[in-house]
Amino acid sequence: MKAKNISSKIIGIGEVTILPGETKEIPSNYEGNPTLDVYKTMKMVEISGKKAPGKSAEEIEAEKKAAEEKAAAEAEVLRLARLESLKDISEENLAKLANELGINPAECKDQADVKKKVTAALKK
Repeated sequence: MKAKNISSKIIGIGEVTILPGETKEIPSNYEGNPTLDVYKTMKMVEISGKKAPGKSAEEIEAEKKAAEEKAAAEAEVLRLARLESLKDISEENLAKLANELGINPAECKDQADVKKKVTAALKK
């Protein structure tokens, strides 16, 4: 897609600067940008050429689902690693982990109680 500056002002689209009377290629990530519509409405630019083909809704949904599955798998690995680390965890690290999980160690009777609550939280 190309933009021709038909105004008397300098126009910037992304990293591209278009001087008055100049025609330049628009970066593909700015082709759907609403700023271009504003420039067209204000009669500052003429847009020519076709937009680059974008991703279909199915492709976007598939990528989103794959990213969610990857995040879930990484969270599960982290959860299992935290469970494994509870075996020989220091008091300080146990308190940090409890806080991360929303457990207040001050409300627990002792370290064993904190560890029990953290283990229960990680097994959910």
